[in-house]
Amino acid sequence: MLLQGGAYTYTSTSLDADIDGNMLSAAAMPGWRFSRDHLTVTVYAGPVVQDYRLMPDDPGSRLRGFYLGGEFAADVWYQPSERTMVTLNGMIASIGPTGSLRTAFGFKLFEPIFIGPETQAIWCANFNEVQFGGQLTGWHLNAFEWTVGGGWSMTSDHRAGPYFHLGVNTRY
Repeated sequence: MLLQGGAYTYTSTSLDADIDGNMLSAAAMPGWRFSRDHLTVTVYAGPVVQDYRLMPDDPGSRLRGFYLGGEFAADVWYQPSERTMVTLNGMIASIGPTGSLRTAFGFKLFEPIFIGPETQAIWCANFNEVQFGGQLTGWHLNAFEWTVGGGWSMTSDHRAGPYFHLGVNTRY
């Protein structure tokens, strides 16, 4: 299960005004994991529902309202040594289409967390965002693995500001 959401603001070219949006997304995607030596590749696929709410309503937006579609995601984790890691993950959904691609590098300065830089690209319909920052990956608490990151974000409609993300993962 993948649950995500967030608030955002963009400049509407059709209204020549700022639009505040909220997006919620839920996907049920079974996955397959392939591991060899220090490399793990996981792929997921399944149905997704997304809901976009805009204030004020923007008739020129390709993403507004409720949608049902399909989503594909992949995670690649490579640990060239016990103290270093590289990860690449991304997703693409038929809605919009929307997608993202993230890469991060990490160094284990203390057990069990990797610390390092990250970058991410996000796109949907007629909007793009690029993020540059730092991340902490690999902290385990019971059956959960936590990732946290933050940094600076720049968008295709010439906005810039801080970003923050929190990820929680568990395997069954």
